[in-house]
Amino acid sequence: MITLKAEHKTIISNIVALFTLQGLNYILPLILLPYLVQVLGIERFGLLAFATATILFFRSVVAYGFDYTGTQQIAIQREDTTKVSEIFSAILSVKFLLVGATFLVLLLLLGTVEKMGLEWKVFLFTFLVVVGDALFPTWFFQGMEKMKMITYFRMLHKALSIIVIILLVKEEGDYMLVPLIDGVGSILAGIMALVYIRTKFKIGFIFPTLVQMVFQFQNSWHVFLSQIAVHFYTTINIFVLGLLTDNETVGYYSLAYKVYGAIKGLLAPVNKAIFPFLSKKYVKNKEAYYKLIKKISSVYVMVLAVLALLTHTFSSQIIGLISGKVLPPAVELLEIFSFSMFFAIGAFFSLLLVIKSENKTLSKITFWSMIVNLVLLYPSISLFGIYGLAYHFLIVQIFHGYMQVKYNIEIWKR
Repeated sequence: MITLKAEHKTIISNIVALFTLQGLNYILPLILLPYLVQVLGIERFGLLAFATATILFFRSVVAYGFDYTGTQQIAIQREDTTKVSEIFSAILSVKFLLVGATFLVLLLLLGTVEKMGLEWKVFLFTFLVVVGDALFPTWFFQGMEKMKMITYFRMLHKALSIIVIILLVKEEGDYMLVPLIDGVGSILAGIMALVYIRTKFKIGFIFPTLVQMVFQFQNSWHVFLSQIAVHFYTTINIFVLGLLTDNETVGYYSLAYKVYGAIKGLLAPVNKAIFPFLSKKYVKNKEAYYKLIKKISSVYVMVLAVLALLTHTFSSQIIGLISGKVLPPAVELLEIFSFSMFFAIGAFFSLLLVIKSENKTLSKITFWSMIVNLVLLYPSISLFGIYGLAYHFLIVQIFHGYMQVKYNIEIWKR
């Protein structure tokens, strides 16, 4: 009989919890997709996707890399309640400063971009999830290795939001209720999580000093740059597509991209669950760390290859099942996206660079990926439309994957 060490049991428990959360994050919205496409139509669905892509950039600004740096700080200091309270308070304060800054930017966009200004309520309602993100301390639960709590709160938010949307959204004119309901649910989940932390962990809010807040800004700066730059070669594509084309076109592209993201995202819980464990392993025993990384990398590549093959083979059936109807443009786009999955190991290698405190290298990789994307983005859409954008995305993913392997090559040299 195999006996697991306590730390291994914790990792397995966290992986299960995060897999459950990841499944809910993708499966529940995918359950809702056919309903929204059929009730709202592909054009309104495209509008909501355009708003979501716009707000997703602000969500990344508010996240500010704390899912990694905040997790790391909490994991190291979690036995010291006072220190944890200081970290907790400083990060929350920084996040709400960023909420205010991003809201001002949104107001500026609504006042200057006509297409957005015409649907200003949709964008304001969608922005509510940014407030919810600031309130919900994912990084705290990850650092304490209590991922189950993330799952519980997020499950409640997602499930109730979907139920309320199905009950209230009955015709095309109800489209604005979708982001409103989701945003309010996100804020409530964040408030409940903060109350739980106060009650369970006895973590109180301590007004941070300027020095503490500046430290948090500086400590997460390079991780933030790498994460925000990711949006300049991923979700900004949908934003630009929305500016250059119509909502129906955005709807087709977004549907295929959501499916691709959901399938690729199956590995995200593993990344999050093993990050605290690998961080401690690297400090305590580097030799054992590198042996473990070699094994994980090999399995990761094999899993990605299988997912890519299955996605390409069953793309028509997947789109049909999710959308509730045959949408040939979305099927063709998903087939193109499936090739990108071969090169999605970059997310795992990014963790390794953070663990080794090579945040500048991570920023460099993401910066050049961003440059490649921005240079090719406009001509890809203007000359070749949505299919050109999909192939463009594939090229950027290949470049990013190559750069990640290049700077992590030492793994296989040891």
